[in-house]
Amino acid sequence: MLEYFLGTLPHFLAYFAAALALAVAFLYLYSLATPHREFALIREGNSAAAFQLTGTFIGFAIPLATVIANSVNLADMLLWGVVAALVQLGVFVVIARFLFRTISSRIAEGCTASGQFVGGIGLGVGILQAACMVP
Repeated sequence: MLEYFLGTLPHFLAYFAAALALAVAFLYLYSLATPHREFALIREGNSAAAFQLTGTFIGFAIPLATVIANSVNLADMLLWGVVAALVQLGVFVVIARFLFRTISSRIAEGCTASGQFVGGIGLGVGILQAACMVP
């Protein structure tokens, strides 16, 4: 048992490190892509920004977890992880540019409903995306 554990530990560490790197990169790029500054707003106690970013991040993490569980190698996981990130970025673009043009300013103003809506849509799309990523 110990031999198996020691043999698979490097794989776990590689996948986990790659997943954390993807998560940090996603959060960074997402915060750059939105007109409002989620982290600053969250530091100020803005619940709308917290709901939005949390839902969106979970909407990214669920498909990433599915990809990790089903990928054939680390490169496969990284490629599909990038797809998961791009889909979540696309969700915000569609909502903010085409459906509700003022949603970013509403989140910055602390409108919890707006933050919950964006986060909830991101979470729902992430769940659908995860189901589509299973071979």
